[in-house]
Amino acid sequence: MGGGYRNRVVRVIPPGRVASLDFRGEPADLPEAFAAVIEAVAKLVDVVDVTGDAFDTRVRARPGGVVRLLAGAPAQSKAFSAGTLVVTMVLEETTGWSLEEMKAILGAVRRVPFTATEMGVLRAQMPLTGELPLFAPPGCLSQVAPVLTVHHMTDFLVLVEAVRAMGVPAQAITVLDKGYPYRHTARVDTHLTRQGVTVWSWERAADALDDHACRAAQLGRKGLLVDDGGYTLPVLLADRPGLLPGFVGLVEQTMSGITKLEPWQGRLPLPVFSVAESTMKATVESYGVADAAIRNMLRLLPEEKLEGQPALVVGWGRIGEQVAEVLRSRRMRVAVHDQQLVRLVAAHERGFVTGRCLSALLSEHRPVLVVGSTGRTCLRGEHAAAIRGDCHLVSTTSRDREFAVAELAGEAVHVSDGGLLGLGLRLRSGARVTIVGDGYPVNFHHAESLPNSYSDVILASLLVGAATLAAPGHGFAPGHNVAASNRVLESCGLLERYYARFGPKAAR
Repeated sequence: MGGGYRNRVVRVIPPGRVASLDFRGEPADLPEAFAAVIEAVAKLVDVVDVTGDAFDTRVRARPGGVVRLLAGAPAQSKAFSAGTLVVTMVLEETTGWSLEEMKAILGAVRRVPFTATEMGVLRAQMPLTGELPLFAPPGCLSQVAPVLTVHHMTDFLVLVEAVRAMGVPAQAITVLDKGYPYRHTARVDTHLTRQGVTVWSWERAADALDDHACRAAQLGRKGLLVDDGGYTLPVLLADRPGLLPGFVGLVEQTMSGITKLEPWQGRLPLPVFSVAESTMKATVESYGVADAAIRNMLRLLPEEKLEGQPALVVGWGRIGEQVAEVLRSRRMRVAVHDQQLVRLVAAHERGFVTGRCLSALLSEHRPVLVVGSTGRTCLRGEHAAAIRGDCHLVSTTSRDREFAVAELAGEAVHVSDGGLLGLGLRLRSGARVTIVGDGYPVNFHHAESLPNSYSDVILASLLVGAATLAAPGHGFAPGHNVAASNRVLESCGLLERYYARFGPKAAR
C-alpha cells in the first residue's frame, strides 16, 4: 500500500447500530420515505435539527445522538426486484441513549409507507378486492364507520382502499393492529396513519371502541365490525355493552372469532355475517393456509430433514386436515389427534395414524414435529412427560393459545430464547423442544402468510359482508347467519369473477 493510507482514520460502526429497508419505487419517493422515518425517530427522541438531502441526511437529537440516513440502489441489483431502493440507518453517535432506545430508533427505518409502484403491484395481485367497489352499489358503506381488525399484511392495504372507495373517509375508519410480527407490519401502520386512518393496538380494544363510537357519532354514522379472530364484539359484549346500539353488525373471518362468541350463544344482539363458516372460505383458503404454514416452517428450519420422520397434527378441522395432507406429501409419517370422534374416524379413513389419547400418541409416535390446529389450547404442561424425543411445536391458529407456553416452560429444566426461531425448552427427559415463533401462528411469523392471490377472494368476501350489513333491510337476524351468509356469497358474482380468473381459460 502507498504511504497515504498509514495515517487515515477508519471509523468502524459497532454492531447493533445499523439497520436497512429495501422497497420498490422511484428516486422521487425518497423524500417521503425519509420524512416518514424522521417522523418516527422524532416520536422517540428530541430532534434538534435535520440536514442533508434525500440521499444522505443527518438527524441530530438530544442529548448527543446523531442518526444518519443513506439511500440508493442496492449494490447487487440482480439480488433484488427491479426498481428497488435501499434506505440505511446508521447510529453515528449514541451519547445518552440506552440499548433499548437504540433498538427502537433503528426500528424506525421500517416506517416507510408503500410507494405508488408497490401499491400498483398489490392492486394487480388483488383484483377481486380492489375492483369490488365497481360491482357494489355506489356509496354502499357511506352510512357506516368500520372497525377493521385484519392481519397487517400488504393485502390489507388494498382492502382499506376499497373500503374508502365504497364511501368511507379515512377519519371514519379504525384499525386494530393485532401485533403479530408480520414482515411489513410497521410499513402497513405507517401507510394507514399517514392517510388519516386511526390505528390502535389490539390490547387497547376497549379504548379503541370508545374512541371509534365517539367519532362515528360525530360523523353521523353507525359502527360496523370487520374482524379476524374475535377481537371486537366480545369486548363490546363484556366491557362496553352500552356501545352496542351504535353498531350494525359483525363480519367475522375466522373460526377462532366464532368460537369466542360461544359464551353469548343464543343471545347475540347484533347480526353476524360469517365468512368464517362459509363454503367459499372452506373451498379456497384451507389448503393455502396449510401450505403457507409449512413453507414458512421450512424457512425457519432449513437444516431439518423431515422426510421419513414422524409428525403429529392435533386438530382435524379445515386447516388441520390440509396440514396433514401437506406433511404426508412431504413424505412424513403423519399421525392425527382430535377430541371429536367423527373427525378422528375421518382421519383414520384417510389412512393416517390416529389415537384418542394425545399423550399416548406423543409417547408412541415420537413426533419430531407437532402441529396444533385446534384453535384452542391443545398441548399443556401435563403432556410434557409424554414427549420422549426432540421436537418442534408449530401453531397454525390465532395468537399463542394453541400451546400452553407457560405451563410447558414450567415443566422444563432449562428455557432459552431462540431468537427468530422461538422458545427453546429442555425437558426432564432430556428432550429438546422448540416452540416455533413462541407459539404464535407460524404462517404469520415474519412473513406474509398466504400469497395475495389466495387472500384476495377472502378479503373481497369481507367487503361483501360489510356491504350487506350496511344496507337497510338486509334481512339478517341478530346472531349467526351462516346459511344467509352463504347465499349472499354464492350469488353476489364474486365466485364468477374468481372462476374467470383461475378457472379454465377460454380458447383463444
